[in-house]
Amino acid sequence: MRQFLLSRYSGPLVALGGLLAAACLGSTIAINRLQTDLARTVRHDAARMEAAGELQVWLRQLRFHAVMFAADPSPARRWQVAEDRRLVAAALADARHECHPDDLELLEAIGRGYREYEAGLGMDDRPGAAPRAGDDFIRWADAHPVQGLLVPCRELADRQRERMDRSVERSEAQATWAGRVLVGLGLAGALGGVLSGFATARGVTRRVARLSVRVQAVQAHLGQDVGEMTVELPHHFGDLDERLDRVVGRVKEVCGRLQDQERELLRAEQLAAVGQLAAGVAHEVRNPLTGIKFLVEAALRPRNPTPLDGEDLRLIRQEIVRMERTVQDLIDYARTPPPDRHAHDLRALVGEAAAVAASRAERKQLVVRLDLPAAPAPAAVDRDQVLSVLTNLLYNAIDATPPGGEVAVGVGVGPGSAPRVTVTDTGRGIDPAVADRLFTPFATTKPTGTGLGLTVARRVARDHGGTLTGVNRPGGGACFTLTLPAAEEARAEAAGR
Repeated sequence: MRQFLLSRYSGPLVALGGLLAAACLGSTIAINRLQTDLARTVRHDAARMEAAGELQVWLRQLRFHAVMFAADPSPARRWQVAEDRRLVAAALADARHECHPDDLELLEAIGRGYREYEAGLGMDDRPGAAPRAGDDFIRWADAHPVQGLLVPCRELADRQRERMDRSVERSEAQATWAGRVLVGLGLAGALGGVLSGFATARGVTRRVARLSVRVQAVQAHLGQDVGEMTVELPHHFGDLDERLDRVVGRVKEVCGRLQDQERELLRAEQLAAVGQLAAGVAHEVRNPLTGIKFLVEAALRPRNPTPLDGEDLRLIRQEIVRMERTVQDLIDYARTPPPDRHAHDLRALVGEAAAVAASRAERKQLVVRLDLPAAPAPAAVDRDQVLSVLTNLLYNAIDATPPGGEVAVGVGVGPGSAPRVTVTDTGRGIDPAVADRLFTPFATTKPTGTGLGLTVARRVARDHGGTLTGVNRPGGGACFTLTLPAAEEARAEAAGR
């Protein structure tokens, strides 16, 4: 009887276990290789992005100090220019070391331009005959040779950012694939176990037998009380407990390895996101700090100090506000509280947002036109969150519209009587390069900004049960539409006020 059971039931079970073990082992090896390749790619992309950012920062600093040296050829200024030239040379070397093969031509162009600038320096480290003052000096400063190198530097940084985005997409695809493989293995194991158990139970029950098997060790992994299985058998399986212990140990080992691989994949995704976030935040914080640092150094230098005037203080305040906005965007992106909804008239919220953005529109000589209906447009929303979304949309529209253009804000009703707010502009429209990832983090074409504003805005819209979309208008410009769910109770409450 014992040999019969072992040959008829244990053989197929062992074969099935071997197949599952082989499948698990193969999946583990494949996932480990994918994770290793992805981690290596992320490290390289992060290093390339950092090298491109460093090169751009030092070129900007060289141009600033060179202009300051042309205006004030003191030994301290000369030392600053020489130090910046050393830093730019080191940054170029780092960029070449980390350079992607596709970027060699662009990096060589930057190197040639910088060598031409170096070759044009005079005996006193002043490029050419720089005017000392007046309008000629301003025109000379605007046409400084290093200024032309910033455009390919920005292109180099944009390329690295695109590669980082592709790495994140590959990480997500690999995580999806790994999840499907694990689900498939789990389903195969469950189905094989059910079929094998059914066959074993049917064969054994035909022979009157009794066998007590303890399954407390497996119970900890299954998360439920399996109880006790009793089968009568004329023979005694003395080594059954030992075999079950080995099976339990194997299950623990395989499950532990799969969990380790899942954690490694998650860590790779987190590293990719952290790398992209760190690069964006470093760029957005370092540039304002550099400007503030230069102004403070000019005021504190021991020889020929330049006191801070009203314009300098205004510039410092502007850069501080910019950094504060960057930090606030990050906070909003990381932690958006649930909306505290109350009935509000969207016309009033649009008016408040337009008042907040009025000063920015006046500086660009733009017209902000409000198309508001005569009847109330009630909606159950969180006032502060929706006001922040409307203000962000207005800021974006104003920034994208050239001087003399127009920004229009309208309030209406969409399908299903859903209240809707549209913000349109007469700018260049949405850049096709970011159209597909317009609402993803860090997607922006602005020279400043974190690219988190639209991401947070869409999250707020979804938390309210609504939508936020952005498209290009046929006649030029862009149109963003914020649609909120219809709220009959909100309309009744607003009408009774």
